[in-house]
Amino acid sequence: MNEKIEKYLFDLEAQLLSDNNRRIIQTNKEWLKMFPQEAGVYLLREEGNICYVGETGNLQSRMKDLLDTRNHSVRRKIGEIKFSEQSEYQRGTSSHKFPEQIEIELNNILEDNFEVSTVVVAIGRKELEERIVHKYKPIYNVRDARKSPEKSYDVEEIRKTHEKAYLPWTLEEDNKLKELNQLGYTTLELASHFGRNKGAISSRLKKMGFRDELK
Repeated sequence: MNEKIEKYLFDLEAQLLSDNNRRIIQTNKEWLKMFPQEAGVYLLREEGNICYVGETGNLQSRMKDLLDTRNHSVRRKIGEIKFSEQSEYQRGTSSHKFPEQIEIELNNILEDNFEVSTVVVAIGRKELEERIVHKYKPIYNVRDARKSPEKSYDVEEIRKTHEKAYLPWTLEEDNKLKELNQLGYTTLELASHFGRNKGAISSRLKKMGFRDELK
C-alpha cells in the first residue's frame, strides 16, 4: 500500500481507538449534540471490548439511529442476543421496535455497558472500517454473532462468571462504587466486589464523572 495512504489510515485508526475518544452512551438529545454532523467512522465497545465498527455520512444522525431499533441493525442484533430467550420477546425490525419493556432494558444495557468512539473522515471511511474489522473482528460485524467462535455475549452465559452483568445499577451500588473507588480499590477488585467485569466498572465510573485507568 502507498506509504502516504497507510500513514493516513494509521493516524485515523489511532484517533478512533484512543482512550480519550471514548464516550458513554446516553439516550437523550443532549448526548447527540456532542457529535458533528460530518462524515466519519464510529466504533462501539461492549464492556471495554471492541464489538462493532461502522461508517456513515453523518455521525450525529447515525448516533440518533443507534437509539432507535428501527434505524440501526446493530441495535436489533444486540437486542436479539440479549433478550430472545425471554417469554415476552418479539423481534425488532426496520418497521417495529422491540416490546416496550425490552426497549427500556436495551437502553439500560447500552448506557451501562457500551461506549462509542468517533472520528471525522472526509475520504477513506470504508477503508478505515474494513481495516478495523480485519484487525479486531468485532463480534457484531459478524453476520451471525451467536455463532462467532471468538466470544459469547449471551447474558446468561456471562452471568456464570459475573452474576450481576447487565443488571441495572442501584443507588446503593453507585454510592458504594464511589466510596471504594475513592479508597483506591483497583478495577479488578471492584469488578469482583460488584459481580461485574472490568469494562462495566470502567463505564460506570465514567458515567459518574470519574476517570478510571482499568487497573
